[in-house]
Amino acid sequence: MVDEKKLLEKLKRKDVGAIEQAIKIYTPYLSTVLYNMAGSRLLKEDGEEIISDVFITLWKNADYINLQKGTVRSYIAAVARNLCLRRINKEHTYTPLEDVYVSGEDTVDEHLSSDALWDAVMKLGEPDNEIFVRRYKYDEKIRVIAKALGMNTSTVKTRIMRGRKKLKELLKEEWL
Repeated sequence: MVDEKKLLEKLKRKDVGAIEQAIKIYTPYLSTVLYNMAGSRLLKEDGEEIISDVFITLWKNADYINLQKGTVRSYIAAVARNLCLRRINKEHTYTPLEDVYVSGEDTVDEHLSSDALWDAVMKLGEPDNEIFVRRYKYDEKIRVIAKALGMNTSTVKTRIMRGRKKLKELLKEEWL
């Protein structure tokens, strides 16, 4: 078992041995996180690059990690998920979203294909489409999305509410 407090203290002192230890301990875990998130949508090289970027971020941001709020393991997993999502978005190899609630308790009609729904989500533009992907595809909590995008949670909630209305309009136009 890793003593994350000691590991983090060493990382804050920029002890090279600490980052080497983190790489040795957490690389298999990060590989699993990325595989579970992206499956075959990422090339092996992309996964390796993301993992490298995670450790660079860990090295640079060690001073800002608060073990009262979470573990080093949870921090690097969140960084990996965010980098993976950005890579997937950049490559435009999206997986269709399903069962997105467009308004109230109604779900999207069954005759509407997932591709049409995904196209409509992408028409929302940034950052709304990323918010919808994070919320409905990856089931991220609103506070996590807000932190990742540098927004207030109320802003994210408002964007989701407005995005749902916009989605409904876009989908109606599609079928008229």
